[in-house]
Amino acid sequence: MTATPAQVSPPLHRQRLVVVGNGMAALRTVEEILALAPDRFHITVLGAEPHGNYNRILLSSVLAGDKQVGDIVTHPPGWYAERGIALRTGDPVVSIDPEHRRVSTASGHVVAWDRLLLATGARPLMPALPGAGLEGVYGFRTIGDVQAMLASAGRHRRAVVVGGGVLGLEAAWGLRRQGMAVTVIHLTPWLMERQLDEVAAAMLRHDLERHGIACLTSAQAARLEGRERVEAVTLSDGRTIAADLVVMAVGIRPNTDLARQAGLEVGRGITVDARMRSSAPDIFAVGECVEHDGQCYGLVMPLWDMARVCAHHLTGGEGERLFTPPSLSTRLKIPGIALFSAGEPAAANDDDRELIHHDPGQSIYKKLVLRRGRLVGAVLYGDVEDSARVWQWLCDGDDVGHLCAGNLCLGRISGQCAAADPLENLPDDAVVCHCNGVTKGAIVAAIAEHGLTSLEQVTARTRACSGCGQCAALTARILARTLGEDGAEALAAETRRSEIRAGAFRLWHRANAVLMSVLAVTGLFLHFAGTPAALLRLEWAFGLHKWSGLTLVAAYGAFLGLTALFRRRWRANAEGMVMFVLMPALVVTGLAFLWPVLLPQEPQKVNGIAWVAVVHTVLAIALLMYLIHHLGTAPVQWWRKRKARAFGG
Repeated sequence: MTATPAQVSPPLHRQRLVVVGNGMAALRTVEEILALAPDRFHITVLGAEPHGNYNRILLSSVLAGDKQVGDIVTHPPGWYAERGIALRTGDPVVSIDPEHRRVSTASGHVVAWDRLLLATGARPLMPALPGAGLEGVYGFRTIGDVQAMLASAGRHRRAVVVGGGVLGLEAAWGLRRQGMAVTVIHLTPWLMERQLDEVAAAMLRHDLERHGIACLTSAQAARLEGRERVEAVTLSDGRTIAADLVVMAVGIRPNTDLARQAGLEVGRGITVDARMRSSAPDIFAVGECVEHDGQCYGLVMPLWDMARVCAHHLTGGEGERLFTPPSLSTRLKIPGIALFSAGEPAAANDDDRELIHHDPGQSIYKKLVLRRGRLVGAVLYGDVEDSARVWQWLCDGDDVGHLCAGNLCLGRISGQCAAADPLENLPDDAVVCHCNGVTKGAIVAAIAEHGLTSLEQVTARTRACSGCGQCAALTARILARTLGEDGAEALAAETRRSEIRAGAFRLWHRANAVLMSVLAVTGLFLHFAGTPAALLRLEWAFGLHKWSGLTLVAAYGAFLGLTALFRRRWRANAEGMVMFVLMPALVVTGLAFLWPVLLPQEPQKVNGIAWVAVVHTVLAIALLMYLIHHLGTAPVQWWRKRKARAFGG
């Protein structure tokens, strides 16, 4: 449990806003409030998880090994402190008292409020199957879930994912990348049945199975077998699937217990109106925990809309701003699978019109669903180049039948020839980043107004690409086009520089790993000289150790040069301490042992040299322990990934 900053009495002119929840919807609302009225509230954020806010969308990337936990943290503790926000983590709220306007946490901490924002999120839906409480059965919702799955994947080989929706397939992909044999069990006849039709789902299944993810559809898990740890999943038809790890990905359930106990109106979620107000005065709610007009939402785009509407009304904004149910789109965060789905995946009746282009040889499938000329649904598989234009048509609700009917049969959607740049006809109000609702026009305006020249700068200014990241390619093309020929060349040069930087650090990392291995082995031989454990003669071991050490010194110098040349920033964490404290100390003591003349006169004596050797050995052991912890099961995972031969795995 942590609290930051220290408890501070709010200024008299500020109201007290308490935010229950520290997730994406909560923090987006706080950001919107700070942008509209930074001095209106003294804000306290109470979170159940022991972290600052992080991008939950990218948990699958952490599971796949493409990102580390630190990479997906969007609001570290310092962010709250800089804005005067009191943050309390790892201490969930256990009760709300609307009458006396206060909340209580599990530790007994009580916070008073003038306005209360509930953003309690949702929890994984865990089917009440026999054996569901066995060790090795996980939801897929939090950093803790992912860390537990990664630890389990390092020790076990067989995984079963129950649920073939977006979340389940991304979990399956991540576990496959960890080298596990993965089976997906799905209740309905095809995968992602809410987003795909049968043809697109069959193509998806083929691609998944081609890369080692087995898919069982029209299959229902009946019970989990095992004594202490799960050992198998038994299906309703009697089949048994061996499993050391089971992920339940069959949906989420809004966290409504607090609201219900406080007497708020609750359905499937916390009931709110179009202004995000609950049934109690001065209590608002946003995110996955809410129910609006009978509907709960789990995708980020409607959550961002809720945040904007809620912030508008909390800050007393002018004019009426209401939450309206948005159209929803889906992409699958699995490298090598290009998939876009929006709206209705199939015609609802004979009056609807389906336009289909299917090229099995190229693994391309495109389908548009029209209702009286209006686009109400789309499925794109294998080629999602036109997804921005399709999304714009879907949101606008205009009659577009005449624009696409003659082109889709040729594999085109938006009317331009296949070789043309899709940006040519993309309007400024077309949404590029679906996670954050960022339009092409907003990106272009930010580039022009602030002189942006890199994708990272565009992301920092507009939030584009900060969600799932799948809009990065289109955003980069918009950036290059907006900058013009000279700007595009500068962007290309920056891209090349980034590639060179990554390659240089990768080369250094590999060389460093080899040298450290040689030093560790020869160091052990030196300590056990004259025993059967010493596989090398003393002089050979000493020579190898000496020259490997000198080469490591040169490599460390190269590392410092690369860090300065590319202006790489290192965090003040364990890795930074190793690279800038432990490594220099190890280098200095090693050089001093080889050349005692580098030492002052007194330590050059035998006792002084002995102490240098002792310190050098202790530092080497500390570094070796860090490396073992740092690597963990990485060598095993590397071998498994080679065998897995997954997408780019």
